[in-house]
Amino acid sequence: MIDLSKIRPLRRSRNYEIYQHPFIERALLKVRVDEPVRNHIIPRYAERRYGNLRQWNREANEYLAALTRGCPEIERLADFMGYAATSQGPALVVEKMTGPDGDLAPTLESERAALGDNLSERKQLHSEFMELMDDLERGRIIVGDLSFENIVRAQERDGKLVVIDGLGERVLFPLTLVSDLAFRKSIERRRTRMGQAFGLG
Repeated sequence: MIDLSKIRPLRRSRNYEIYQHPFIERALLKVRVDEPVRNHIIPRYAERRYGNLRQWNREANEYLAALTRGCPEIERLADFMGYAATSQGPALVVEKMTGPDGDLAPTLESERAALGDNLSERKQLHSEFMELMDDLERGRIIVGDLSFENIVRAQERDGKLVVIDGLGERVLFPLTLVSDLAFRKSIERRRTRMGQAFGLG
């Protein structure tokens, strides 16, 4: 078991505390801190089996599917490196994405917010986001929880945008897994919804 009692989290969110892995420099430990939410009268199988860690099962499955296909677009994802037992509870081990200063990589949300009214830079960032969406579509990689907070600019990928969280589909019957049309429609909805947030139109 990895003792985290004397290590301060690098970042906290509503769902996670994120720690530097004490033994692997290029890895982070993501510890789930939220309470599981039960929305169903009869708990789903994954809910009963994994509790509030069921999202990790979906993420691992989607990463493994991309790995199996051998698609080069997997470079748009932070590496999935397994699981670990820690003093703070189960942890997801993921590749550490960093910025130019060596700290955790800046999120797309932070970059978008910092642009202000600079139209030229907004267009550039929007173009980079659309290139990421192109790669996800080309690699048929499903990101069910795609948000600006789940995308970072990583030095480990030569400054490209990388998805760090939210892989896999959350619904009980994931049509995007079996239907090319449903997958393309899902990507297009995200292009439209998130693209509007760049304020170009």
